[in-house]
Amino acid sequence: AEELAAAETAAAEAAAQTASARQNLVDYARQFVGGPYRAGGNDPHTGVDCSGFVRYVMQHGAGISMNRSSGSQATQGHAVNSSQMQPGDLLFYSGGSGINHVAMYIGDGKIVHASTYATGIKISKWNYRNPVKIVSMF
Repeated sequence: AEELAAAETAAAEAAAQTASARQNLVDYARQFVGGPYRAGGNDPHTGVDCSGFVRYVMQHGAGISMNRSSGSQATQGHAVNSSQMQPGDLLFYSGGSGINHVAMYIGDGKIVHASTYATGIKISKWNYRNPVKIVSMF
């Protein structure tokens, strides 16, 4: 019984640490809202595109290395469905000819993403378009 209790405690602590890491990541990502969009950009302070934003935020906010393009980012982590997604998970959208956009789920039905030149980095509803894949890196 003691071993089981210890295992349960360890699992609960691990889950709490993951939840905390996810929240820290989301808080980190949210600070860039209003920042500029730039095609091929890699730094949200000077301008980023969708995958550059995700790559930067994952690296600096969670220490997780990501590929550069949204299509190759979609091959990382493990797939989850929309009822399982948690803050910090990545949502991938298709333009018809494969994945062309990525965003980060921040909870409460919302995502943060580097959207367009006009809007820059902004918050949207997660299903403003239908995601073709949702991935967890945790």
